[in-house]
Amino acid sequence: MSILKIVLLVILGIILFIGMLFLIGAVDLQMMKTFGTRKENVRRDIFENTKSYVHGKTQDLAKYYEEHGKANDDGSKIAIENLIKMNFAEFDAEKLQSLRLKAFLIQIRGY
Repeated sequence: MSILKIVLLVILGIILFIGMLFLIGAVDLQMMKTFGTRKENVRRDIFENTKSYVHGKTQDLAKYYEEHGKANDDGSKIAIENLIKMNFAEFDAEKLQSLRLKAFLIQIRGY
């Protein structure tokens, strides 16, 4: 085999290798496009059901409950209620163990 053939084969091998990298990248992007959203939704569902997430939300709601009870004027209460509605819009009240906090959240949100 001549040196020219060897050099051409090496160059062809490099070109094929680079082409395979691009093909693998394109397939990976297509897979991410197809399954990425579903995968992230599953991760989010898992996260929202963790004990630490629910505990943190419970602590936040307990703090808002106390502030709401201590508020003297209607403007402050309305501001706290709006904050609760915004921060707990997607939170499942059934995850709360405290019946007092659960009732408070349902009352504030209206459902």
